Amino acid sequence: MPTLQHKRQLQAAYTVAGEEIPIIDLGPYLSDRPGAAETTAAEMREALEHIGFFFIINHGIATALRERTVAATARFYALPLEARMALKINRAGLGYIPSKGEFGKHSRYYTGTKKPDLSEAFLLQRDWGARRPRTRNQWPADEPEFQAAMRDFFDATEDLSLRMLPLYARALELAPDFFSDKFPRERCLNVLRVSHMPPDPLDDNQFNICPHTDGSFMTLLATSDQPGLEILSQSGRWITAPLIPDAFVVNSGDLLARWSNGRVLSTPHRVVNTSGSHRYSIPFFFQPAADTVIDCLPTCCGPDNPPKKPPITCGAYAKKFIEASFALGDTIYNDKGELVSTAREHA
Repeated sequence: MPTLQHKRQLQAAYTVAGEEIPIIDLGPYLSDRPGAAETTAAEMREALEHIGFFFIINHGIATALRERTVAATARFYALPLEARMALKINRAGLGYIPSKGEFGKHSRYYTGTKKPDLSEAFLLQRDWGARRPRTRNQWPADEPEFQAAMRDFFDATEDLSLRMLPLYARALELAPDFFSDKFPRERCLNVLRVSHMPPDPLDDNQFNICPHTDGSFMTLLATSDQPGLEILSQSGRWITAPLIPDAFVVNSGDLLARWSNGRVLSTPHRVVNTSGSHRYSIPFFFQPAADTVIDCLPTCCGPDNPPKKPPITCGAYAKKFIEASFALGDTIYNDKGELVSTAREHA
């Protein structure tokens, strides 16, 4: 486990253009070191309220598991397009989205003509365990390792997210167990997005992932060895997030920003793959159960700071966010966001 001095050296080494994305060491907290919960939560509070992004190290997820998951992702995207299109995204929002099949409907972070994203993705949720949902993932045929790797990685990132919940509660000055009953493992609306950004050159004002904010409570991001994630810093500059070996990128999303009455930031970000190589990205979107009511947290409002938004269930919020933010599916959009064909026809 790195020492405090080593963490400071990491922080100095990975400061970008004078702007710092905090590095938080979860090791002391996860090993139950006395006082670590309070110290770590204080670091998270600073990151959540002023940046919206941070890195975590000593998180307990094995490097080998991440490498296995990235390798399985690469093999999936090496399958013929016809095989991937057989898994086209369904009404439940699960399955494959082809390149140019996702279009950001609106974003105040755009600075020109909007164009569809040059990337492809595979979305999945938990469909294993004691509680079997009605909606099932669309797993590729004859690819058992892909399914096994994604399930193992989903389990690991979900476990870590659940273990971090008391830190979020402490950071927001709530009881450590405040969120525990709102994230039942087999009823959460968690989503794993398995993404591929090709090395193809981008047009002017085109992105692999357009400028956006996440709709989640929290996002844990694992990437391959290719850079591309860009964050809109508080100074108004887009900065490229550094690649820190074995670290995860963590950011808060719109749901937590709403729950905290704007106290927690949901920071805009985008992806531009200029590496010349294929880039794989595996974000895990951590969200409460559908029936959880997102009402202003008691520590985030008062007589001079009333709730800015009315209560809403997580399920209704997630549906509203997707419908308002993206046009996606088995479709292809032109540079104006107009439907020009189905992806099956395009294939």
